[in-house]
Amino acid sequence: MSLRARLVLGMALVALALVGGAIALTSVTERDLVRQVDAQLDRSVNQLRPERRPPPDRVDEGLPSTFYAARLDESTGTFEVVLIPSTTTTVDALPDLDAESVADHVATGPFTIGSQGSDLRYRAVVQRDQQRDQVVVLALPLEDVDASVARLVRIQVLVSVAVLAMMGLVTFWVLRLGVRPIRQMTEAATAMGEGDLSQRVPDAPAGTEAGDLGDALNQMLGRIEESWDERTRSEERLRQFVADASHELRTPVTTIGGYAELYRLGGLSDPGELDEAMRRTEQESTRMGQLVGDLLALARLDQGRPVELATVDAAAVARDAAADAGAVEPDRPITVEAPPHAPVLADEGLLRQVVANLVGNVRVHTDPEATLTLRVTPGPGATVVEVIDDGPGMAPEVAARAFERFFRADPARTRHRGGSGLGLSIVRSSVEAMGGTAELRSRPGAGTTVAITLPHPA
Repeated sequence: MSLRARLVLGMALVALALVGGAIALTSVTERDLVRQVDAQLDRSVNQLRPERRPPPDRVDEGLPSTFYAARLDESTGTFEVVLIPSTTTTVDALPDLDAESVADHVATGPFTIGSQGSDLRYRAVVQRDQQRDQVVVLALPLEDVDASVARLVRIQVLVSVAVLAMMGLVTFWVLRLGVRPIRQMTEAATAMGEGDLSQRVPDAPAGTEAGDLGDALNQMLGRIEESWDERTRSEERLRQFVADASHELRTPVTTIGGYAELYRLGGLSDPGELDEAMRRTEQESTRMGQLVGDLLALARLDQGRPVELATVDAAAVARDAAADAGAVEPDRPITVEAPPHAPVLADEGLLRQVVANLVGNVRVHTDPEATLTLRVTPGPGATVVEVIDDGPGMAPEVAARAFERFFRADPARTRHRGGSGLGLSIVRSSVEAMGGTAELRSRPGAGTTVAITLPHPA
């Protein structure tokens, strides 16, 4: 059953309870008031006992002016009214009594009877007087009783209407502030289930259960939408990655297959041509092996496998990388700016590979006379290792995408130099696996700086 139906049912039950209570209270009150009238009648009847009765012609002696009194002479059957209530102005308002009805109620106790021609009711009692051979009737109008009961009914009606009106307002408030937000949440959840992740629940009053639920639901929807968007982006990156990897592998595979087909068909009979074919086959095979190695390295890093972190001297790593680069290119100007020791928390093998990749990028993408600088700068809580060159630099749009996988500013030139477009991607993934960050700064004609930041040991 819905909350709306439960509230309506609750109001109906309260209304029934109010009606039932009003009826019970009215009935009890009327009985109590009538009982008081009966007691007054009993006291007046006692005055008619032989030791207290008035003279025969004065039955009404000592009775209040509100009483109705009459007597029935049983010997003659004469019925005579001897006292009329002072509030009664017409005959129609007198009790509807006659000799026959009086005889029927002798010694039966108090009873209620109507008037002769109006809505006025009376409470009457009939007493037999054996000594005078007559029956005496005493009656009191129930006008005050009926007025009190009517007044009570009016009060109950007003109170019930007020209570029901207040309950109606409360129900309306609950439905407006409570049920409507819940319905809106249901609609939002339904729309989300149909694929619309942009749905949000309208703001409900702060501090209410509906408002708290709406805020929580909006936060959940936001996280779901972010997760879905991230999943979509990840799938798109995966598709792009597979497409790029397939494209990169297609060239060396096609080259090697072409030379093999040419050799099978006898097109490489000349020893010089055969040597050139073998050289190109070996070159493409090496490039393909490097690409596969880079892909495996990225796959391992993407799996999030924990790396073994230890204290590593970043200054020593920088000096070793500079020495290796000098051995390969003795004519290139290479400098190292580092303190004697710069401990960082890293995987030594991974850190050496990162620095070697950055130095290799400088060698591949700059002229031999371009200066290579390795700078190690300890700072508060972390150490920055920078690989700097004064080569041609990059355009801003190129620098912004430098860490993307398979991105090349000049694809043809990079392939010719043996690059796979994965070097900087591996650098960033490796540094992040060690708990650090990687940043690239470059301007056309002002060289390029790649800075990696690694935390200090605890």
